[in-house]
Amino acid sequence: MGKNGEMLKTFFKIMQNDNEEIRKVIPNMYCKNFYDIDIDYLVNKGINKLIIDIDGTILPVDDIYVTIELLRCFGLYKIKHFDICLLSNNNKERVLPVAKELNVNCLYNANKPLPEAYEKALAILKAPNKESVAVIGDQMLSDIKGANEYGLYTILVDPVSNHNNIKTGTQRVLQKRIEKHLKNKGLFDKEFFNNERN
Repeated sequence: MGKNGEMLKTFFKIMQNDNEEIRKVIPNMYCKNFYDIDIDYLVNKGINKLIIDIDGTILPVDDIYVTIELLRCFGLYKIKHFDICLLSNNNKERVLPVAKELNVNCLYNANKPLPEAYEKALAILKAPNKESVAVIGDQMLSDIKGANEYGLYTILVDPVSNHNNIKTGTQRVLQKRIEKHLKNKGLFDKEFFNNERN
């Protein structure tokens, strides 16, 4: 089953209250945006390697313009000796210019949420173990699900803009339904979820 089929399967199982699938999309941490993440908190947890989504997470969808604010933020991570790999399902033409501007590693056409995406990213980062790695993304069905299944620490952020293409737009619709469903069940509510899950 391909990445899109995997995400749809998870969506329908969540809507049918499959607890195992529900656990896969709930992050370890939620932050309003990428810039709100506490770098020192990650350091104290022994995390020094990051896998970061691009579209919606650090830049608007299909936008390759890297802001000064984003450059400064990545600079802070580098000062703290973090290794970073951008992980995107988007193509080479979209991903490489951003990675080059930020001076970090990248993997495009990654096939999130399939395990191979995270396996390749960990190899790029030369991570000695999964405990040293955190994944940051805005999509529950790709970023968070895939990383949770692979056993990595997950951080969900809100999209940086409302702009979407066909692929991300579909995922946004599904995620909004998931968030509403989980909120009604008392399992995940962004207004109150800012600490680590058990």
